[in-house]
Amino acid sequence: MTDNDAREVLVRTTTGVVRGARGDGISRFLGIPFAAPPFGANRFDAPQPVEPWDGVRDTLEAGPGAPQLLDPDDPLDNYFNPSTIGEDCLTLNVWSPEPGSAGLPVMVWIHGGGYVSGGSTAPAYDGSTFARDGVVYVSINYRLGIDGFAHFDGTTDNRGLRDQIAGLTWVRDNVAAFGGNPDDVTVFGESGGAVSVLTLMAMPAARGLFRRAIAESGSPRADASPDHAHAVMARTAELLGIEPTVDAFAALSLQETIAGVMPISRDWLDTARWGAHTFTISPFRAVTGTESLPDPVFASATRSTVPLLVGTVRNETISFVSALGLDTDAAVDRLADLLGADDSVIDAYRRGRRLTTSVALAEALWTDWAFRMPVLSLAEARRSASTFVSELHWETPLLPAGLGAGHGLDVPFVFDDLATARLLVGDDGPSGLAVNMHRAWVDFAKTGDPGWPEYTTDNRATKIFDTTSSVVSDLAAPERQAWAGRR
Repeated sequence: MTDNDAREVLVRTTTGVVRGARGDGISRFLGIPFAAPPFGANRFDAPQPVEPWDGVRDTLEAGPGAPQLLDPDDPLDNYFNPSTIGEDCLTLNVWSPEPGSAGLPVMVWIHGGGYVSGGSTAPAYDGSTFARDGVVYVSINYRLGIDGFAHFDGTTDNRGLRDQIAGLTWVRDNVAAFGGNPDDVTVFGESGGAVSVLTLMAMPAARGLFRRAIAESGSPRADASPDHAHAVMARTAELLGIEPTVDAFAALSLQETIAGVMPISRDWLDTARWGAHTFTISPFRAVTGTESLPDPVFASATRSTVPLLVGTVRNETISFVSALGLDTDAAVDRLADLLGADDSVIDAYRRGRRLTTSVALAEALWTDWAFRMPVLSLAEARRSASTFVSELHWETPLLPAGLGAGHGLDVPFVFDDLATARLLVGDDGPSGLAVNMHRAWVDFAKTGDPGWPEYTTDNRATKIFDTTSSVVSDLAAPERQAWAGRR
Protein backbone atom coordinates (compact mmCIF):
# COMPACT_ATOMS: atom_id res chain seq x y z
CA MET A 1 0.00 0.00 0.00
CA THR A 2 1.25 3.47 -0.85
CA ASP A 3 -0.26 6.87 -0.13
CA ASN A 4 0.82 9.57 -2.60
CA ASP A 5 0.30 13.12 -1.35
CA ALA A 6 -2.63 11.85 0.72
CA ARG A 7 -4.66 11.67 -2.49
CA GLU A 8 -3.93 8.32 -4.15
CA VAL A 9 -3.90 4.92 -2.46
CA LEU A 10 -2.88 1.59 -3.97
CA VAL A 11 -3.99 -1.72 -2.45
CA ARG A 12 -3.28 -5.22 -3.73
CA THR A 13 -6.28 -7.58 -3.79
CA THR A 14 -6.37 -11.24 -4.74
CA THR A 15 -7.21 -10.32 -8.35
CA GLY A 16 -5.03 -7.24 -8.83
CA VAL A 17 -4.02 -3.81 -7.60
CA VAL A 18 -6.70 -1.14 -7.13
CA ARG A 19 -6.22 2.61 -6.95
CA GLY A 20 -8.43 4.54 -4.56
CA ALA A 21 -8.62 8.12 -3.36
CA ARG A 22 -7.82 9.53 0.07
CA GLY A 23 -9.16 12.68 1.65
CA ASP A 24 -10.39 13.90 5.04
CA GLY A 25 -8.59 10.99 6.67
CA ILE A 26 -10.57 8.34 4.75
CA SER A 27 -9.58 6.11 1.83
CA ARG A 28 -12.31 5.25 -0.68
CA PHE A 29 -12.36 2.49 -3.27
CA LEU A 30 -15.44 2.32 -5.50
CA GLY A 31 -16.57 -0.33 -7.95
CA ILE A 32 -14.16 -3.16 -7.07
CA PRO A 33 -15.38 -6.34 -8.83
CA PHE A 34 -15.95 -9.35 -6.58
CA ALA A 35 -17.50 -11.54 -9.31
CA ALA A 36 -17.66 -11.56 -13.09
CA PRO A 37 -20.51 -9.71 -14.87
CA PRO A 38 -23.56 -12.00 -14.37
CA PHE A 39 -24.90 -11.72 -17.90
CA GLY A 40 -24.16 -13.23 -21.28
CA ALA A 41 -22.85 -16.75 -20.71
CA ASN A 42 -23.13 -16.21 -16.93
CA ARG A 43 -26.79 -15.24 -16.92
CA PHE A 44 -29.01 -17.16 -14.45
CA ASP A 45 -25.87 -18.90 -13.13
CA ALA A 46 -24.05 -18.71 -9.82
CA PRO A 47 -21.62 -15.80 -9.47
CA GLN A 48 -18.42 -16.57 -11.36
CA PRO A 49 -14.82 -15.63 -10.46
CA VAL A 50 -13.31 -12.32 -11.51
CA GLU A 51 -10.67 -12.42 -14.22
CA PRO A 52 -7.44 -11.10 -12.65
CA TRP A 53 -5.99 -7.94 -14.19
CA ASP A 54 -2.49 -6.67 -14.79
CA GLY A 55 -1.37 -3.22 -13.78
CA VAL A 56 -3.52 -0.92 -11.65
CA ARG A 57 -7.33 -0.73 -11.78
CA ASP A 58 -8.86 2.64 -10.97
CA THR A 59 -11.60 2.51 -8.35
CA LEU A 60 -12.17 6.23 -8.12
CA GLU A 61 -15.75 6.40 -9.39
CA ALA A 62 -18.89 4.49 -8.52
CA GLY A 63 -19.63 1.47 -10.65
CA PRO A 64 -23.06 0.73 -12.11
CA GLY A 65 -25.85 -0.72 -10.03
CA ALA A 66 -27.61 -3.97 -10.92
CA PRO A 67 -30.03 -3.54 -13.84
CA GLN A 68 -33.33 -2.04 -12.62
CA LEU A 69 -35.83 0.65 -13.48
CA LEU A 70 -34.68 4.11 -12.42
CA ASP A 71 -36.67 7.33 -12.17
CA PRO A 72 -34.23 10.27 -12.33
CA ASP A 73 -37.08 12.69 -11.59
CA ASP A 74 -37.92 11.09 -8.24
CA PRO A 75 -35.75 12.52 -5.41
CA LEU A 76 -36.42 9.52 -3.14
CA ASP A 77 -35.45 7.17 -5.97
CA ASN A 78 -32.23 9.11 -6.42
CA TYR A 79 -31.46 8.91 -2.70
CA PHE A 80 -31.79 5.12 -2.34
CA ASN A 81 -30.84 3.95 -5.84
CA PRO A 82 -27.73 4.08 -8.05
CA SER A 83 -27.31 6.77 -10.67
CA THR A 84 -26.41 4.27 -13.40
CA ILE A 85 -26.94 0.58 -14.12
CA GLY A 86 -24.93 -1.90 -16.13
CA GLU A 87 -23.93 -5.51 -16.66
CA ASP A 88 -20.63 -5.26 -14.75
CA CYS A 89 -22.56 -4.73 -11.52
CA LEU A 90 -21.18 -7.31 -9.09
CA THR A 91 -18.92 -4.81 -7.43
CA LEU A 92 -18.38 -3.45 -3.94
CA ASN A 93 -17.03 -0.31 -2.30
CA VAL A 94 -14.66 0.16 0.60
CA TRP A 95 -14.29 3.11 2.96
CA SER A 96 -11.29 2.64 5.28
CA PRO A 97 -9.79 4.84 8.02
CA GLU A 98 -6.34 3.64 6.99
CA PRO A 99 -5.50 0.70 4.71
CA GLY A 100 -2.17 0.42 6.51
CA SER A 101 -3.90 -0.38 9.80
CA ALA A 102 -4.45 -3.89 11.08
CA GLY A 103 -7.43 -5.59 12.66
CA LEU A 104 -10.12 -2.90 12.42
CA PRO A 105 -13.75 -4.05 12.76
CA VAL A 106 -15.59 -4.45 9.45
CA MET A 107 -19.21 -3.63 8.62
CA VAL A 108 -20.71 -4.91 5.35
CA TRP A 109 -23.86 -3.11 4.16
CA ILE A 110 -26.55 -4.81 2.06
CA HIS A 111 -28.93 -2.33 0.46
CA GLY A 112 -32.70 -2.59 0.44
CA GLY A 113 -35.24 -2.17 -2.32
CA GLY A 114 -37.47 -5.24 -2.17
CA TYR A 115 -35.05 -7.20 -4.39
CA VAL A 116 -36.07 -5.05 -7.36
CA SER A 117 -34.16 -1.79 -6.80
CA GLY A 118 -31.33 -0.17 -4.88
CA GLY A 119 -27.57 -0.06 -5.12
CA SER A 120 -24.46 0.07 -2.98
CA THR A 121 -23.38 3.50 -4.20
CA ALA A 122 -26.67 5.30 -3.57
CA PRO A 123 -26.19 8.61 -1.70
CA ALA A 124 -27.95 7.10 1.32
CA TYR A 125 -25.18 4.55 1.81
CA ASP A 126 -21.99 6.60 1.82
CA GLY A 127 -19.66 4.92 4.33
CA SER A 128 -17.66 7.97 5.44
CA THR A 129 -19.13 8.19 8.94
CA PHE A 130 -18.31 4.56 9.68
CA ALA A 131 -14.72 4.97 8.50
CA ARG A 132 -14.51 8.17 10.54
CA ASP A 133 -15.37 6.11 13.62
CA GLY A 134 -12.77 3.40 13.11
CA VAL A 135 -14.67 0.88 11.00
CA VAL A 136 -13.78 -0.52 7.56
CA TYR A 137 -17.14 -0.16 5.76
CA VAL A 138 -17.99 -2.24 2.69
CA SER A 139 -21.17 -1.97 0.59
CA ILE A 140 -22.06 -4.58 -2.04
CA ASN A 141 -24.30 -4.96 -5.08
CA TYR A 142 -26.25 -8.06 -6.03
CA ARG A 143 -28.57 -9.11 -8.86
CA LEU A 144 -32.16 -7.94 -8.59
CA GLY A 145 -35.60 -8.81 -9.94
CA ILE A 146 -35.96 -11.63 -12.42
CA ASP A 147 -32.23 -12.12 -12.94
CA GLY A 148 -31.54 -12.30 -9.22
CA PHE A 149 -34.62 -14.00 -7.78
CA ALA A 150 -36.94 -15.66 -10.33
CA HIS A 151 -37.04 -19.37 -9.50
CA PHE A 152 -36.56 -21.93 -12.27
CA ASP A 153 -36.16 -25.69 -12.15
CA GLY A 154 -32.76 -26.96 -13.18
CA THR A 155 -30.82 -23.74 -12.67
CA THR A 156 -29.11 -21.89 -9.84
CA ASP A 157 -31.45 -20.87 -7.02
CA ASN A 158 -31.34 -17.64 -4.97
CA ARG A 159 -28.81 -16.01 -7.28
CA GLY A 160 -28.99 -12.57 -5.69
CA LEU A 161 -28.26 -14.07 -2.28
CA ARG A 162 -25.42 -16.12 -3.70
CA ASP A 163 -24.01 -12.83 -5.02
CA GLN A 164 -24.08 -11.49 -1.45
CA ILE A 165 -22.17 -14.55 -0.25
CA ALA A 166 -19.62 -14.00 -3.01
CA GLY A 167 -19.21 -10.41 -1.78
CA LEU A 168 -18.72 -11.59 1.81
CA THR A 169 -16.20 -14.16 0.60
CA TRP A 170 -14.27 -11.35 -1.11
CA VAL A 171 -14.31 -9.47 2.20
CA ARG A 172 -12.90 -12.51 4.02
CA ASP A 173 -10.10 -12.85 1.48
CA ASN A 174 -9.24 -9.17 0.95
CA VAL A 175 -10.37 -6.87 3.74
CA ALA A 176 -7.13 -7.24 5.72
CA ALA A 177 -5.37 -5.34 2.91
CA PHE A 178 -7.72 -2.42 3.63
CA GLY A 179 -7.03 -2.49 7.37
CA GLY A 180 -9.93 -4.75 8.40
CA ASN A 181 -10.15 -7.91 10.47
CA PRO A 182 -11.77 -10.69 8.40
CA ASP A 183 -12.74 -12.46 11.63
CA ASP A 184 -14.62 -9.42 12.96
CA VAL A 185 -17.26 -8.75 10.30
CA THR A 186 -20.76 -7.42 11.02
CA VAL A 187 -23.24 -7.72 8.16
CA PHE A 188 -26.09 -5.20 8.26
CA GLY A 189 -28.92 -3.98 6.08
CA GLU A 190 -32.34 -2.34 5.92
CA SER A 191 -35.62 -3.50 4.33
CA GLY A 192 -34.70 -6.02 1.62
CA GLY A 193 -31.16 -5.78 2.96
CA ALA A 194 -32.39 -6.76 6.43
CA VAL A 195 -34.32 -9.70 4.96
CA SER A 196 -31.05 -10.64 3.25
CA VAL A 197 -29.15 -10.47 6.55
CA LEU A 198 -31.65 -12.77 8.26
CA THR A 199 -31.56 -15.11 5.27
CA LEU A 200 -27.75 -15.20 5.26
CA MET A 201 -27.96 -16.36 8.87
CA ALA A 202 -29.87 -19.37 7.51
CA MET A 203 -27.66 -20.17 4.49
CA PRO A 204 -25.01 -22.87 5.03
CA ALA A 205 -22.59 -21.26 2.57
CA ALA A 206 -22.58 -18.01 4.58
CA ARG A 207 -21.54 -19.60 7.87
CA GLY A 208 -18.30 -18.21 9.19
CA LEU A 209 -18.34 -15.17 6.90
CA PHE A 210 -19.64 -12.77 9.56
CA ARG A 211 -19.50 -12.56 13.33
CA ARG A 212 -22.51 -10.34 14.06
CA ALA A 213 -25.66 -9.24 12.24
CA ILE A 214 -27.95 -6.19 12.21
CA ALA A 215 -31.35 -6.28 10.50
CA GLU A 216 -33.33 -3.03 10.24
CA SER A 217 -36.96 -3.19 9.10
CA GLY A 218 -36.85 -6.72 7.76
CA SER A 219 -38.70 -9.94 8.48
CA PRO A 220 -37.61 -13.52 9.13
CA ARG A 221 -40.89 -14.69 7.58
CA ALA A 222 -40.47 -13.21 4.12
CA ASP A 223 -39.15 -16.33 2.38
CA ALA A 224 -41.10 -18.48 -0.07
CA SER A 225 -41.67 -22.14 -0.77
CA PRO A 226 -40.66 -23.57 -4.17
CA ASP A 227 -44.33 -23.94 -5.11
CA HIS A 228 -45.05 -20.29 -4.37
CA ALA A 229 -41.89 -19.17 -6.19
CA HIS A 230 -42.93 -21.23 -9.22
CA ALA A 231 -46.35 -19.57 -9.16
CA VAL A 232 -44.73 -16.11 -9.18
CA MET A 233 -42.42 -17.07 -12.03
CA ALA A 234 -45.27 -18.62 -14.04
CA ARG A 235 -47.46 -15.54 -13.57
CA THR A 236 -44.55 -13.29 -14.57
CA ALA A 237 -44.11 -15.33 -17.75
CA GLU A 238 -47.84 -15.15 -18.47
CA LEU A 239 -47.82 -11.37 -18.12
CA LEU A 240 -44.83 -11.16 -20.47
CA GLY A 241 -46.37 -13.54 -23.00
CA ILE A 242 -43.57 -16.13 -22.83
CA GLU A 243 -43.18 -19.72 -21.67
CA PRO A 244 -42.36 -20.21 -17.97
CA THR A 245 -38.85 -21.56 -18.60
CA VAL A 246 -35.37 -20.27 -18.01
CA ASP A 247 -34.66 -20.45 -21.75
CA ALA A 248 -37.64 -18.22 -22.52
CA PHE A 249 -36.52 -15.65 -19.94
CA ALA A 250 -32.94 -15.84 -21.17
CA ALA A 251 -34.14 -15.04 -24.69
CA LEU A 252 -35.46 -11.68 -23.45
CA SER A 253 -33.15 -8.73 -23.75
CA LEU A 254 -31.89 -7.31 -20.49
CA GLN A 255 -34.06 -4.23 -20.96
CA GLU A 256 -37.13 -6.41 -21.56
CA THR A 257 -36.37 -8.33 -18.38
CA ILE A 258 -35.97 -5.11 -16.38
CA ALA A 259 -39.30 -3.82 -17.69
CA GLY A 260 -40.84 -7.21 -16.90
CA VAL A 261 -40.63 -6.51 -13.19
CA MET A 262 -43.39 -3.88 -13.43
CA PRO A 263 -46.24 -6.15 -14.60
CA ILE A 264 -45.73 -8.68 -11.80
CA SER A 265 -45.27 -5.89 -9.24
CA ARG A 266 -48.62 -4.38 -10.25
CA ASP A 267 -50.24 -7.82 -10.30
CA TRP A 268 -48.89 -8.41 -6.80
CA LEU A 269 -51.43 -5.90 -5.49
CA ASP A 270 -54.28 -8.23 -6.47
CA THR A 271 -55.20 -9.80 -3.15
CA ALA A 272 -57.82 -11.98 -4.86
CA ARG A 273 -54.92 -13.77 -6.56
CA TRP A 274 -52.13 -13.53 -3.99
CA GLY A 275 -53.98 -13.21 -0.68
CA ALA A 276 -51.84 -12.14 2.29
CA HIS A 277 -48.68 -12.53 0.17
CA THR A 278 -49.45 -9.08 -1.22
CA PHE A 279 -48.53 -7.60 2.14
CA THR A 280 -44.99 -8.96 2.02
CA ILE A 281 -44.58 -6.04 -0.43
CA SER A 282 -42.32 -7.71 -3.03
CA PRO A 283 -43.06 -10.74 -5.23
CA PHE A 284 -39.34 -11.64 -5.24
CA ARG A 285 -38.09 -13.53 -2.21
CA ALA A 286 -35.59 -16.11 -1.03
CA VAL A 287 -36.73 -19.65 -1.86
CA THR A 288 -36.43 -22.30 0.85
CA GLY A 289 -36.19 -26.04 0.35
CA THR A 290 -33.40 -25.38 -2.15
CA GLU A 291 -29.73 -26.26 -2.34
CA SER A 292 -28.59 -22.90 -1.02
CA LEU A 293 -31.41 -22.48 1.55
CA PRO A 294 -32.63 -25.87 2.77
CA ASP A 295 -34.65 -24.69 5.77
CA PRO A 296 -37.05 -21.83 6.51
CA VAL A 297 -35.32 -18.62 7.52
CA PHE A 298 -37.15 -18.22 10.83
CA ALA A 299 -36.16 -21.65 12.12
CA SER A 300 -32.54 -21.30 11.03
CA ALA A 301 -32.18 -17.75 12.37
CA THR A 302 -33.60 -18.98 15.67
CA ARG A 303 -30.84 -21.60 15.93
CA SER A 304 -28.06 -19.29 14.72
CA THR A 305 -25.20 -18.55 17.10
CA VAL A 306 -24.61 -15.13 15.51
CA PRO A 307 -25.42 -12.19 17.85
CA LEU A 308 -28.22 -10.11 16.33
CA LEU A 309 -29.46 -6.53 16.60
CA VAL A 310 -32.90 -6.38 15.06
CA GLY A 311 -35.33 -3.50 14.87
CA THR A 312 -38.23 -1.76 13.20
CA VAL A 313 -39.64 1.73 12.85
CA ARG A 314 -42.98 2.56 14.40
CA ASN A 315 -44.97 3.09 11.18
CA GLU A 316 -43.26 0.84 8.63
CA THR A 317 -46.17 0.65 6.22
CA ILE A 318 -47.68 4.14 6.24
CA SER A 319 -46.60 4.88 2.67
CA PHE A 320 -47.88 1.51 1.46
CA VAL A 321 -51.22 1.99 3.21
CA SER A 322 -51.67 5.31 1.45
CA ALA A 323 -50.72 3.83 -1.92
CA LEU A 324 -53.28 1.02 -1.57
CA GLY A 325 -56.06 3.31 -0.37
CA LEU A 326 -56.61 1.48 2.93
CA ASP A 327 -58.52 4.38 4.44
CA THR A 328 -62.04 3.05 4.97
CA ASP A 329 -63.57 0.72 7.52
CA ALA A 330 -64.42 -1.76 4.77
CA ALA A 331 -60.82 -1.78 3.53
CA VAL A 332 -59.51 -2.35 7.06
CA ASP A 333 -61.95 -5.23 7.56
CA ARG A 334 -60.70 -6.83 4.34
CA LEU A 335 -57.08 -6.31 5.39
CA ALA A 336 -57.72 -7.81 8.82
CA ASP A 337 -59.34 -10.89 7.26
CA LEU A 338 -56.39 -11.42 4.92
CA LEU A 339 -53.86 -11.06 7.73
CA GLY A 340 -55.77 -13.31 10.12
CA ALA A 341 -56.42 -10.51 12.60
CA ASP A 342 -59.70 -11.28 14.35
CA ASP A 343 -61.66 -9.03 16.72
CA SER A 344 -59.35 -9.83 19.64
CA VAL A 345 -56.35 -8.51 17.69
CA ILE A 346 -58.14 -5.36 16.56
CA ASP A 347 -59.39 -4.75 20.08
CA ALA A 348 -55.78 -4.86 21.34
CA TYR A 349 -54.94 -1.89 19.11
CA ARG A 350 -58.03 0.06 20.04
CA ARG A 351 -57.38 -0.47 23.76
CA GLY A 352 -53.59 -0.51 23.93
CA ARG A 353 -52.66 2.21 21.44
CA ARG A 354 -56.11 3.79 21.19
CA LEU A 355 -56.12 3.64 17.41
CA THR A 356 -59.44 4.75 16.02
CA THR A 357 -58.95 5.97 12.44
CA SER A 358 -59.00 3.52 9.55
CA VAL A 359 -55.56 4.59 8.30
CA ALA A 360 -53.92 4.26 11.71
CA LEU A 361 -55.46 0.85 12.32
CA ALA A 362 -54.57 -0.44 8.84
CA GLU A 363 -51.00 0.80 9.22
CA ALA A 364 -50.57 -0.81 12.64
CA LEU A 365 -52.02 -4.16 11.55
CA TRP A 366 -49.87 -4.30 8.43
CA THR A 367 -46.69 -3.10 10.17
CA ASP A 368 -47.03 -5.61 12.97
CA TRP A 369 -47.98 -8.52 10.72
CA ALA A 370 -45.19 -7.89 8.21
CA PHE A 371 -42.38 -6.57 10.44
CA ARG A 372 -42.79 -6.09 14.17
CA MET A 373 -44.39 -9.38 15.26
CA PRO A 374 -42.07 -11.63 13.20
CA VAL A 375 -39.09 -9.73 14.64
CA LEU A 376 -40.33 -10.07 18.21
CA SER A 377 -41.20 -13.72 17.69
CA LEU A 378 -37.64 -14.32 16.51
CA ALA A 379 -36.22 -12.48 19.51
CA GLU A 380 -38.44 -14.54 21.83
CA ALA A 381 -37.32 -17.82 20.26
CA ARG A 382 -33.55 -17.26 20.08
CA ARG A 383 -31.51 -18.97 22.81
CA SER A 384 -28.14 -19.67 21.16
CA ALA A 385 -26.87 -16.07 20.96
CA SER A 386 -27.69 -12.60 22.22
CA THR A 387 -30.45 -10.59 20.56
CA PHE A 388 -31.04 -6.85 20.93
CA VAL A 389 -34.28 -5.15 19.86
CA SER A 390 -34.85 -1.53 18.88
CA GLU A 391 -37.69 0.61 17.55
CA LEU A 392 -37.47 4.10 16.03
CA HIS A 393 -40.25 6.41 17.22
CA TRP A 394 -39.06 9.81 16.03
CA GLU A 395 -41.50 11.18 13.44
CA THR A 396 -40.59 13.15 10.37
CA PRO A 397 -42.69 16.31 9.92
CA LEU A 398 -43.15 15.27 6.28
CA LEU A 399 -45.67 12.54 7.20
CA PRO A 400 -48.97 12.82 9.11
CA ALA A 401 -48.61 13.35 12.85
CA GLY A 402 -48.81 10.09 14.74
CA LEU A 403 -47.74 8.14 11.64
CA GLY A 404 -44.42 9.77 10.87
CA ALA A 405 -41.89 7.02 11.60
CA GLY A 406 -42.07 5.52 8.12
CA HIS A 407 -40.12 2.78 6.36
CA GLY A 408 -36.56 3.85 5.54
CA LEU A 409 -36.49 6.73 8.02
CA ASP A 410 -33.88 4.94 10.15
CA VAL A 411 -31.24 4.89 7.39
CA PRO A 412 -29.95 8.49 7.68
CA PHE A 413 -29.85 8.16 11.47
CA VAL A 414 -27.87 4.92 11.35
CA PHE A 415 -25.46 6.55 8.89
CA ASP A 416 -25.37 9.78 10.95
CA ASP A 417 -25.99 11.74 7.77
CA LEU A 418 -29.06 13.97 7.92
CA ALA A 419 -27.68 16.57 5.50
CA THR A 420 -28.33 14.42 2.42
CA ALA A 421 -31.69 13.15 3.74
CA ARG A 422 -33.79 16.29 4.05
CA LEU A 423 -36.41 14.71 1.79
CA LEU A 424 -36.92 12.20 4.62
CA VAL A 425 -36.21 14.11 7.83
CA GLY A 426 -36.95 17.72 6.90
CA ASP A 427 -34.61 20.64 7.46
CA ASP A 428 -34.20 20.22 11.22
CA GLY A 429 -33.70 16.51 11.83
CA PRO A 430 -32.39 15.79 15.35
CA SER A 431 -28.62 15.43 15.03
CA GLY A 432 -28.33 14.03 18.56
CA LEU A 433 -30.55 11.09 17.63
CA ALA A 434 -28.38 10.41 14.57
CA VAL A 435 -25.25 10.44 16.72
CA ASN A 436 -26.81 8.03 19.21
CA MET A 437 -28.19 5.52 16.69
CA HIS A 438 -24.99 5.51 14.69
CA ARG A 439 -22.91 5.01 17.84
CA ALA A 440 -25.09 2.07 18.93
CA TRP A 441 -24.61 0.34 15.59
CA VAL A 442 -20.83 0.93 15.64
CA ASP A 443 -20.55 -0.18 19.27
CA PHE A 444 -22.41 -3.39 18.47
CA ALA A 445 -20.02 -4.05 15.57
CA LYS A 446 -17.00 -3.38 17.77
CA THR A 447 -18.03 -5.06 21.01
CA GLY A 448 -21.32 -6.91 20.58
CA ASP A 449 -23.01 -4.47 22.97
CA PRO A 450 -25.14 -1.64 21.51
CA GLY A 451 -25.66 -0.06 24.93
CA TRP A 452 -28.86 -1.61 26.28
CA PRO A 453 -29.85 -5.03 27.69
CA GLU A 454 -30.36 -7.96 25.37
CA TYR A 455 -33.93 -9.12 24.79
CA THR A 456 -35.04 -12.09 26.88
CA THR A 457 -38.45 -13.43 27.81
CA ASP A 458 -37.75 -12.16 31.34
CA ASN A 459 -37.28 -8.49 30.38
CA ARG A 460 -38.37 -8.09 26.73
CA ALA A 461 -36.12 -5.02 26.61
CA THR A 462 -36.65 -2.73 23.63
CA LYS A 463 -34.61 0.41 22.98
CA ILE A 464 -36.85 3.23 21.79
CA PHE A 465 -34.92 5.74 19.70
CA ASP A 466 -36.36 9.26 19.81
CA THR A 467 -35.19 12.75 20.68
CA THR A 468 -35.26 11.37 24.22
CA SER A 469 -34.46 7.66 24.01
CA SER A 470 -35.25 5.00 26.59
CA VAL A 471 -35.40 1.27 27.25
CA VAL A 472 -38.88 -0.15 27.76
CA SER A 473 -39.85 -3.60 28.96
CA ASP A 474 -42.41 -5.43 26.80
CA LEU A 475 -43.23 -2.37 24.71
CA ALA A 476 -45.63 -4.32 22.49
CA ALA A 477 -47.33 -6.35 25.21
CA PRO A 478 -51.02 -6.03 24.17
CA GLU A 479 -50.31 -6.55 20.48
CA ARG A 480 -47.74 -9.30 21.11
CA GLN A 481 -50.20 -11.24 23.26
CA ALA A 482 -53.01 -10.79 20.73
CA TRP A 483 -50.84 -12.03 17.84
CA ALA A 484 -49.37 -14.95 19.82
CA GLY A 485 -49.29 -18.10 17.71
CA ARG A 486 -50.26 -16.21 14.53
CA ARG A 487 -46.99 -14.43 13.58
